[in-house]
Amino acid sequence: MEAGSSSSPGTNPKVLFDDFANEYDSWFATPAGRKVFEFELDLLLNSLPVPSGVHLLEIGMGTGLFAIEFQKQGAKVEGIEPSPKMRAIAEKRGLKIKYGVGEAIPYPDNSFDVVLAMTSLEFSKAPERFLKEMVRVVKPSGIVAIGVLNLWSLYGISRRIKGLFRKSLYNEAHFYSYHELKKFFSAYLNDVLVRSTVFTNPSPSEFILKRAETIEHFGRRHLVPFGALLVGTGRKAE
Repeated sequence: MEAGSSSSPGTNPKVLFDDFANEYDSWFATPAGRKVFEFELDLLLNSLPVPSGVHLLEIGMGTGLFAIEFQKQGAKVEGIEPSPKMRAIAEKRGLKIKYGVGEAIPYPDNSFDVVLAMTSLEFSKAPERFLKEMVRVVKPSGIVAIGVLNLWSLYGISRRIKGLFRKSLYNEAHFYSYHELKKFFSAYLNDVLVRSTVFTNPSPSEFILKRAETIEHFGRRHLVPFGALLVGTGRKAE
């Protein structure tokens, strides 16, 4: 599950994420990683309007795994990322990316149709400023979308337990609950929806992987507060 990066007072995303830049994409090449990416991308593409020509900004683009998929859909994609090593990988993918952080987005007001942050908000020490900046740069009636790690998912619980015993970049993260994210969005945006994906355990057996689509379908219908990735969307007022 990809984690982007964002800077804020008290954190150094370059230190946090440069150390993991070369390892970021390798997990998605594993059987479990490929399935997670498939489910997360499917949820994003079903949550966001990305017809050809849509101007999309990704905050904390990371290595650009998701951004390149939106670009393939015909979106005009730009991104900001504080980690030099991650920016370099995204640039090699042909993405337009520059230095920037979520708490001070380096674009004018009302610049984008869609503003997305995938697993970046969790690492911000100023989340309200982060969201306000996203709302500022999206156009009136535009969409703001944030994907966050879920506090009450199997992945979230596993990562927090592991963090008690060894150093992890997730020790710096604030995991969100379904209701917390929905309340947070509702303070700044209209037409708020929170969806989720990935309902398997972090180290699924071959037996579970073969049944991952069935588990995913059931989870999206009946277990929305407990998916590993929560995706909140909302519309800016006109």
